[in-house]
Amino acid sequence: MKRFLASIPQWWMNRPQRPEPPALRFMLLASMLVPLLFLAGAAWQDYRQLHAEAQAAVERLTSVAKEHALKVVETSTVMLDRIEDQVRGMTWPEIEARGAAIQAELRLMQEPLEQVTSLHLVRPDGQLALISRAYPTPSVNLTGRGYFRTIAAGERGPVFGEPMGGASSGIVAFTMSRRRDSMDGQFNGLGIVSLLPSYFQQHWRSMAEGNRFGFALLRADGLVLAEQPPGAEAAHPTPPPPAAPPHAMLESSSTQAVLERGPGPDGKEWLTGFRQVGNHPLYVCVGLPMAALWATWLNHFVVTALLCLTAMAALGYASLMAMRRWHSEQATQARLRETADELRAEIERREQAEAGLHQAQRLEALGRLTGGVAHDFNNLLTAILGTVTLLERHLGKELDDKSRRLLAAARDAVSRGARLNAGLLTFARRQPLSPTNLDANVLLRGFTPLMQQALGEASPLRLNLAADLPPCRADASQLEAAVLNLAINARDAMQGGGSVTLSTWRCQLDATALAGNRDAKPGEFCAIALADTGQGMPVAVRERAFEPFFTTKALGKGTGLGLSQVFGFARQSGGHVTIESTAGQGTTVIIYLPAEAGSTRSEPVRPEDPEGVVAMRHATILLAEDDPRVREVTAEMLRDAGFRVVAAEDGREALALLRRGEPVHLLFSDVVMPGGVSGYGLAQEARRLRPGLPVLLTSGFAGAVLEPDDHGFDLLPKPYDRAVLLQKISALLAVTARGAA
Repeated sequence: MKRFLASIPQWWMNRPQRPEPPALRFMLLASMLVPLLFLAGAAWQDYRQLHAEAQAAVERLTSVAKEHALKVVETSTVMLDRIEDQVRGMTWPEIEARGAAIQAELRLMQEPLEQVTSLHLVRPDGQLALISRAYPTPSVNLTGRGYFRTIAAGERGPVFGEPMGGASSGIVAFTMSRRRDSMDGQFNGLGIVSLLPSYFQQHWRSMAEGNRFGFALLRADGLVLAEQPPGAEAAHPTPPPPAAPPHAMLESSSTQAVLERGPGPDGKEWLTGFRQVGNHPLYVCVGLPMAALWATWLNHFVVTALLCLTAMAALGYASLMAMRRWHSEQATQARLRETADELRAEIERREQAEAGLHQAQRLEALGRLTGGVAHDFNNLLTAILGTVTLLERHLGKELDDKSRRLLAAARDAVSRGARLNAGLLTFARRQPLSPTNLDANVLLRGFTPLMQQALGEASPLRLNLAADLPPCRADASQLEAAVLNLAINARDAMQGGGSVTLSTWRCQLDATALAGNRDAKPGEFCAIALADTGQGMPVAVRERAFEPFFTTKALGKGTGLGLSQVFGFARQSGGHVTIESTAGQGTTVIIYLPAEAGSTRSEPVRPEDPEGVVAMRHATILLAEDDPRVREVTAEMLRDAGFRVVAAEDGREALALLRRGEPVHLLFSDVVMPGGVSGYGLAQEARRLRPGLPVLLTSGFAGAVLEPDDHGFDLLPKPYDRAVLLQKISALLAVTARGAA
């Protein structure tokens, strides 16, 4: 290359006097201008895209911050209502006479709320009457506070006071106050809730996305009540205040949000969003320094510039070679076309991989949310089912037919709720699986009659199974359920009938094909595809097809969990799933399961029938359950069965009972509990303290705390009924009794 560049001046001096063809001159000029124009266009387009993404991020974070602030304000409004309920109809002498009792009630109301530091009652003369944090109440006069003067002047809505630190505690808080009226409508003092700015800061930090964003909570007059980063600790200042008061900006806007771009307190440019918190004189503000946007754009620009300079050098080299070697013009043009095609193909592959990654991230977030909801829902179902069982036993022979029907309806509702929850857990990849090495072809052939029955006579099922398909690792029953879900979806998509093809083949998936899927590793897979000739899916529907409860079917025709269960099953099995569909041209869903080279199918081991229920009327059971409803119902069921029950509200309390020497014959514990001690940790420590102690664990969603087959303890899923619970406990006690004998 250096030798070629050095020869250019000599070649130019010795070139033929006849001028080069205009096409070659134009090519040489274009080799320099086109990459520069491309660089300019790409840089401009990239800036527009980054700016649009930044605007969308600011608007999204502003909306989330607004919803969080609205929940805090609504909770504080409820606290003010409850304060008023405590003293309704009482005169101030009566309130002060019962000060200790009322202060205790206020403290009980405050303690569960992390965002509240104290609750106050203030007399109409401005004297502090009661405070939840201390008794007797310190003598403080609040007539000089701005919020007191505003409310005393006639303001009836909630008023937010400026942040200030306590004289003794040093805790910074701002107040939410509301007027109290006497029976004749006169000003009769006010109730106050003190809120912690640090509570908002903690929530905002979880949303900060690498500390690029700044957050603030503003009063209508622009006063900052809370900010993140908090002042001196910030690497950059908080979002700039608006040029006009927030209420004036929002009143002039057709929407309840304002996005503006302007200089901040540091003299630099910011992109800032504002949104009103409900109908209150309170606003949230989220800002992004434009310097961060420019830094990202500059990184992209440098990479693009290097590519363009490389392309410029290549094109210039090709043009000069064309001038020197006229006969190679066609070959050079062919190479350039091939390079352009490869570049376009690479760009398309990259765009597809990025789209897959974005969809996977969205579904991952939905999965985490769904798993948490399923856990709480299973606790509710357990409490309901236990209550129904206790009602049946309590009423006994007095139970009439109508009551039996109502209780049966409740049991049926719990059963349907449990099935729905199982679907949610499958999507969240938290459903216990029993994977085995199985031959998918054998399983699908045996399952074909049921699939054909689901499809109906108008939609014949054709099989195209590969003869060289290796064994795969999966839960057979879950695989059958997944394929059946696909068959039902295919039937619903083919109004009037059509054809369905079930195919299998072996394939290799690389990291590009698995982009965004952290559950699968590149390698060999067994592909199971079900294709129909139905109406297909538009792009917008296909992108959301795996989301739980998303369905295009009519009301009552589907739950929207079919494809979600397929997605969760494939990911939890270490596999992958894709949809190929075009509107009007049918749909193909492909499930990829990891292949097990050199393995054969192993039949699942079915558990032996448990022995008969062993009645141990004097056994003591230590019950650890953080949900008070589930704990109360379960304890009552066990006592009703004749057991002695010692209940603990978390793992720490249960360990304390064991260490004190409480006589216990069996530990029955929830897995997911607060306080730093999970059910798994409690079980291990209990076994260490008392070797041989029978342990039964239960959970509606154990998640990463407890995975199947790695703990050595029996696990009873929620919701459970009385018969199953007693059978499990009696079986464990029977084994212990035989060992002792």
